[in-house]
Amino acid sequence: MDSPISHETSLEAFFFARVEEIQSRRESPLSPEIEAYVVHMLTDFARRPAVAGRTSAPLALQYLSARERGTKALRAVGDRALYIAGAVPRSLDRTPVNVRYVRGIGEAAYRQVHENHPRLAVFAELADDFEALAELVGDAVEPEDQSPESLLDVYERWRSHGESRDARRLVEAGVLLDPDGSDQIQ
Repeated sequence: MDSPISHETSLEAFFFARVEEIQSRRESPLSPEIEAYVVHMLTDFARRPAVAGRTSAPLALQYLSARERGTKALRAVGDRALYIAGAVPRSLDRTPVNVRYVRGIGEAAYRQVHENHPRLAVFAELADDFEALAELVGDAVEPEDQSPESLLDVYERWRSHGESRDARRLVEAGVLLDPDGSDQIQ
């Protein structure tokens, strides 16, 4: 029986192990550069949780300001958007924006970093794979022994936000999804 206690010696080791374990179940593995970037980003947000919190400036305003301030600010916006879209997308449920909007800002911020510095190819990859990376981030921060959510809650969230992680959970539960019509539980 697996122990619920993690034996990693640092946050980096913990997130590296989580990302590795999640990747082992995925069809397309991350490049070592992207894996290291995601592990570092998760560690940074774990150490400074207020950075992505509600007390921070609105993401869209932060992005507009970052475009004038440069690469470091754009990277921070991309990282914040990736964290929000992956780790806390439900926090957007009570706001006028949705997770697609946040993903769009994150993708644009990372793409702008790459355009400003073409040799930093990792940012093009972050922009191109943003949705899959957000799903990975969500899986990495989700407790392994989390009690199952109501299938109806997951379905309603999928209909509202179109999250691929929610779609995967529904399909695993036997729900046939039709984004343009009705769904049937088998």
